[in-house]
Amino acid sequence: MTSSDTLQSDITLPQPLLRGQRQHSPDLFHALSQATNVLLKLQRTDGYWWFALEANESIGAEFIFLMHFLEKIDADILHGIAHRLRDVQRDDGTWSLYYQGPADLSVTIECYFALKLAGDDPVAPPMLKARDFILRHGGIEKARIFTRIHLALFGIVPWSACPKMPVEVMLLPEWFPLNIYEFSSWARASIVPLLIVLSKRPVQKISIDLEELFCHPPKKRRYGFKSLNGLISWDAIFIHLDRSMKAASKIPFKPMRQLAFEKAKKWIQDHLEQVEDIYPALAYAAIGLKSLEPSHDSPEMKKALEALKMFQQRYATLDLPRLPAEIKDDGVTPPSLLRVRGIDPKHDASEERGSKIHQQCCISPVWDTPWACVALAEAGLPKDHPALLHASRWLLKKQITYMHGDWSIKCPHVEPGGWSFEFENTYFPDVDDTIQVVHVLKKVKLPEKEVKPAIDRALTWMLAMQNDDGGWGAFDKNNNQELVNKIPFSDHGACLDPSSPDITGRMIELLATEGMSVSDDPVHRAIQYLVRTQEDFGGWFGRWGINYIYGTWAVLTGISALRKRSLSPLLRRGADWLKSIQHADGGFSESPESYVQKTYVPLTKSVPSQTSWAVMGLISAGEEASPEVERGVEYLLKNRNAEGMWDEKEYTGTGFPGHFYIRYHGYRHYFPLLALARYHEARFGIPSFS
Repeated sequence: MTSSDTLQSDITLPQPLLRGQRQHSPDLFHALSQATNVLLKLQRTDGYWWFALEANESIGAEFIFLMHFLEKIDADILHGIAHRLRDVQRDDGTWSLYYQGPADLSVTIECYFALKLAGDDPVAPPMLKARDFILRHGGIEKARIFTRIHLALFGIVPWSACPKMPVEVMLLPEWFPLNIYEFSSWARASIVPLLIVLSKRPVQKISIDLEELFCHPPKKRRYGFKSLNGLISWDAIFIHLDRSMKAASKIPFKPMRQLAFEKAKKWIQDHLEQVEDIYPALAYAAIGLKSLEPSHDSPEMKKALEALKMFQQRYATLDLPRLPAEIKDDGVTPPSLLRVRGIDPKHDASEERGSKIHQQCCISPVWDTPWACVALAEAGLPKDHPALLHASRWLLKKQITYMHGDWSIKCPHVEPGGWSFEFENTYFPDVDDTIQVVHVLKKVKLPEKEVKPAIDRALTWMLAMQNDDGGWGAFDKNNNQELVNKIPFSDHGACLDPSSPDITGRMIELLATEGMSVSDDPVHRAIQYLVRTQEDFGGWFGRWGINYIYGTWAVLTGISALRKRSLSPLLRRGADWLKSIQHADGGFSESPESYVQKTYVPLTKSVPSQTSWAVMGLISAGEEASPEVERGVEYLLKNRNAEGMWDEKEYTGTGFPGHFYIRYHGYRHYFPLLALARYHEARFGIPSFS
C-alpha cells in the first residue's frame, strides 16, 4: 500500500476544465490533469507526502560500521546494504558523491571497508578495482577527516590521524568564539558526541585490517592537515593549535574532564529525547554514548539505532523506489513513541521486499508535504479538497510550539513557531520548511481560527530569526563565525549556517503575501542583502538546491512579489542569465560541480526539476510569453513518462556544497507540476477543476 485506501476512496477527481483551454495546446491540460491524479495517489494514510532521499553510499557503509562498533550486527541489514553497495559500484570500481559524478576517494574507501566487513573477498575483481583507484589517489592517508574517524574506531588508523578536540569545549561559555553554538545545527549535533569520541579514543577490535589500502608502511604514514592559506593564516594557527592540544592531551591531570563528559552526555540525551533527524547526528550520538559506557546499552543509544533503521528502504527494483514504506504518524504521536509502546511505526513492512537496503541520510515528510500541496492547489485542485485539508491539518499538528530549541540560544526573546524537516525534530525547526508550510496554510480553505494563530506564530518566529546582514539562514540566527570553518575538523567547510539568497528570496515572497513592502524594515534589509550577493553574471547562489538555477529562481520569485519598479534591474539581470543557459532542447540543468568551480557548470542533458525552477524564475520576472519559457514548458510536456510524471536520476538537492548532495525523489513530481501550473496561470488564468 503506497497511499491511503480510506482517503483515496473518498476522492473523485472530476474531469478538469481549464480556463483558457481553447487558447492553448491540450497537452498542457492533459499534463496538469494526469500529474495531479498521480500526485494525489501518492499521499499517505495520515495525510502527508513522503518521498525517498538518496545521497552517496557512505551513509550505508557507515551504518555497517555503526553496527560493528556497537556490536549490534543485524546480518539481514548487513547483507542488504552490502548488496546495495555492490549494485551501485561503477565499472571502474569506485563510488561517487552523486549520479555520474567523479569518483570520490573517501566514499570509495568507506564502501570498500564496509564490503570487506560484510565478507567480500578483497581479491574479487570489483574490490581490486576499488583498491587500485584508492592507491592511485594516495590511499587512506588522503581520506577526509570523517572517514579517518570511522577508521580510527576500529584501529585502522591511529587516533593521532584525527583532529584533537577536547571534550572541555563543552564548558566554553556562549560568548566564547568557538563554543558549540557557533557551529551549525547539523555540525553541532555531530560535534558534541564526537568530543566524547575524540577524547575517549575507543577502538573496537575486528578481525580484518585495511593494510592493502595504504601507500606507505606504518612508520612513514602522514596524516597532516594541509593549510591552504600560508603560514600566517587562521588555517595554520588552528593546525598548530591542534598539535598543541594533542601534546597537552598526554598530561594526566584534567580537572574539568569529567564535568565536560557529563555535560556532553546530558546534551545528547536531551536532544535524542526529542530528535530523530539526520544520519550523522544519530549515529555519532550512539557512538558517543557507547564510548562513555562501553559495557552499557543506554536507552538513548537504542533509540538512535532504531531511528536510523526507520530510514532504511528495502527494495528489489533496478532503481530505488520513490516511496519508502509508509510510517505511522498522525501528527501527534511520533514514531519514536509508538516504538516505546511496542508498536512498529511502519504501516506494513511487507510493502518493502527485496534483497537490497538503502540507508537514507534523512527523511523529508514536512518538506515534501507542503510542496505537494502547493503544486496541487496551483494546478487547480479546489482549496477545500479533502486531500489538501487532510495534509494541512497534519502539518498544523507538526508545528513546534513548546520547545525552545538550539535556535533560542541566539534568538532568546521569541516563542517557538516553526516546522522541522522530519517527522520528529523539535530541537531544530528551520526557516525554509516553515516558509513553505505557511504558504500552504494561506492557500487552503480551513477555518481562520485553525490557521491564523499558527501563521502568526510562525511569522513572528521567522522575523525574529532574520540575521544582522538582512538575510536568513536555515536553523540558527547569525551563525556565521568564519573561524569555525578554519579548524582542521571542518575539512568539508560546512560548519556554518549563514544567510543564503535562496531562503532570503523565499522569505521575501512570503512577506509580500502578508502585505509587506520595501518600506518595511525586514524586507528592506533583505533586499539590500540580495543586492550585495548577486553574482557578476546576474544569478544568485543556491545553498539548498543546485545551485545558481535554484538560488536565482528563489530570488526572482521573492523580488517580483514586491511589484516594485525600482527592483527591475535585479530581475532583468537574473532573467537574462537564465535565458543564456537554456539547452537546445528547451530544458535547463546544472551540475554539483558548480559549487567546486564557483561558477555555473551545466550538465550534458536537461533535468526536469531544474528546468521547472528556471521556468518559474522566468515567469516571475514577467517572461511568461518569452520563447525561452515556451520552450521550457514544451520540454516538460514532451518529457513526461507513461505515468504522466517525469524521470530524473540527477542529484539536484544540496546537503553540504562541494561535499554532499541529495536526490530528492519528490522533486521530479511536484516541481514540474508547479511550473506548468504557474505557466498556465500567467498565460491563461488560474487552472481549476470543475
